[in-house]
Amino acid sequence: MSNDRSLTVYAPASSGNVSVGFDALGLALSPIDGSLLGDCVSISAAGVEGRPDDWMLCLDGPFEHALPPDQEQNIVITSCRRFEQAARSRGVDVQPLNVTLDKRLPVGSGLGSSASSIVATLVALNHYFGRPLDRPALLQLMAEMEGSISGEVHLDNIAPCLLGGLRLCMPGSAHQYALPWPGHWQAVVAWPGTRLDTRAAREVLPEGYDRSRVVAHGAQFALFVHALHQGEVSTAANCLKDLLAEPYRKTLLPGFEAARVELKKMGALATGISGSGPTIFCLVDDSGVAEAAAAWLRENYIQNNTGFVHICRADLAGAREIAPRKN
Repeated sequence: MSNDRSLTVYAPASSGNVSVGFDALGLALSPIDGSLLGDCVSISAAGVEGRPDDWMLCLDGPFEHALPPDQEQNIVITSCRRFEQAARSRGVDVQPLNVTLDKRLPVGSGLGSSASSIVATLVALNHYFGRPLDRPALLQLMAEMEGSISGEVHLDNIAPCLLGGLRLCMPGSAHQYALPWPGHWQAVVAWPGTRLDTRAAREVLPEGYDRSRVVAHGAQFALFVHALHQGEVSTAANCLKDLLAEPYRKTLLPGFEAARVELKKMGALATGISGSGPTIFCLVDDSGVAEAAAAWLRENYIQNNTGFVHICRADLAGAREIAPRKN
């Protein structure tokens, strides 16, 4: 049953792959300065003319300009309509609402921008209408929405965005598992201010890989998961190498190799591409190294005044209801 209250849900940014786990690992991110790095969706029934006859979308935020002006082309409205169908199939009467998307993540950044919008929307609707969808159903619906954009169904952004932390996601299903994340690790993430389409980033990947590379990848991935569970953080950090995507995608990221070299000199444990890019991240275990890395990236990797650098920890809460934001 719906009501006349309003609510706002925040869904954090996420880094897919985390180098070693192509399409299977994802980490939710939370800036240590307390800022919101993720989209917010607010919903309400009351409007100027009362309850709307159809879903009404209002766009706000620093990156609203990158979204299609036609609301029917926006993934938020698509998600609303799919939620309505799913909830009504479970006997819940869903009435259209006013929806505001505060677009705080850049599109095509490699930070789970579409996943953040989808998760924030569907969590807000599920809360508002009394949680008609359980977690597996919600995850499956979110994965379908994400797949309609990226071209493939996978949870490596959806699961950490929804549930928080580091998530191991099984391809082609809604099964996911929480992995331990060392509390002293920080990720310095740098978005250069440019866009890289996910589909384009997938097109540079080969159709297949030779056996030795697949074996090496599988062994490294397995050792990473084992080391995390055993608390062997140095071993886990040494496993953060991408043998499948990065060798091909780095050609799309000017300055990535130079950044890797310099950040390693500073003491970074690992450097990699966040999702499909162009955002990159470096993993550190020292706050001084984090500050130095952030300063270097601001000076050398950011390409325009819209780019940004954040020092982040793992966001362990995932999507959550927050107080309405005042602009």
